[in-house]
Amino acid sequence: MTIKINCARLTCQKKVIYVKPIIGIVEWPYSDKDGDPIYEVMLPVVEWVIRSGGRPIGIFPSNIEDFINKKIKDIPLLSEIEQKDLYDSLSMCDAIIKPGALKIYEHERLIYKYCHDNNVPYLGICAGMQLMASYNKEKITNEKNDSTINHSSKELYAHKVLLQELSLLRKMLNKDEIMVNSHHNYHIKDSGVQRISGYAPDGVIEAIESDECDFHIGLQWHPELAPKEDEVSQIVFGELVEHAKKYKLTK
Repeated sequence: MTIKINCARLTCQKKVIYVKPIIGIVEWPYSDKDGDPIYEVMLPVVEWVIRSGGRPIGIFPSNIEDFINKKIKDIPLLSEIEQKDLYDSLSMCDAIIKPGALKIYEHERLIYKYCHDNNVPYLGICAGMQLMASYNKEKITNEKNDSTINHSSKELYAHKVLLQELSLLRKMLNKDEIMVNSHHNYHIKDSGVQRISGYAPDGVIEAIESDECDFHIGLQWHPELAPKEDEVSQIVFGELVEHAKKYKLTK
């Protein structure tokens, strides 16, 4: 018996195979309650990625250092080999999330530069947004919050964010203003090369984005801490994953 194989059909079947995009989440060096050094990422970030149709993986530094106890200025820059190792890890990802943290390390700056140079979808949350604002700068210029608005609030929705015309964020959300949580003591003074896409009513910059990349958005609030019914967080994480799918097809 001769068996004929329909190659066109196989090709068609191959095209419909769906693989979820890989979303790299930058892990933060931290001491747990027992004083043990660990890397962590908040569970809600992982859950939002999964809920939105992505596959989360952790992104770690490629050098071994005492990140917890050393001052940032005392941590050596990555060697060429360590940079290549970091970039090899990033090349597996279809998008990157940089969550909030207390410090910003050199390897995290390199991660953002890689994403910027290669148009990799990027979501910066809190310190992740501040890192975006420092792109092509030696350091971030932060100011301590001094306002009638409590920017370090335990409220689920602490204040408004006024979205700017023609911004990607406003287009995505289809709203002029939104309500957000607020968990930060400092804010950026300016956005550097990034476009400002949202302000709090007191003038604090709450959202920025890149005009040079398809999806590079920084948010001062924490969309991952909103309930799963929150429409804004659904759209933000959903759009990140959708852009990751498109990026995946270009690799």
